[in-house]
Amino acid sequence: MGDEEPKSRGKFIGFVERYDYAWRASFRTLQPGEVFSREGESEVFAKEADAVKWLHTQASQLGFASIDIRRKADT
Repeated sequence: MGDEEPKSRGKFIGFVERYDYAWRASFRTLQPGEVFSREGESEVFAKEADAVKWLHTQASQLGFASIDIRRKADT
């Protein structure tokens, strides 16, 4: 049956954090059946838009159809 729903890939949670002159993007993943999330990579960008774009790219490459982006308080 070719019309089956794709198996859930869990949750992709992205974080965007503002620094004085840069934006840091990082993410965590939580797979079905796991209790703790796994920490992913992080990168630093000059613009917030680039940080968000990178998060979308990472989620797509890992097979996530949707992501949750959270903004952290200024540091």
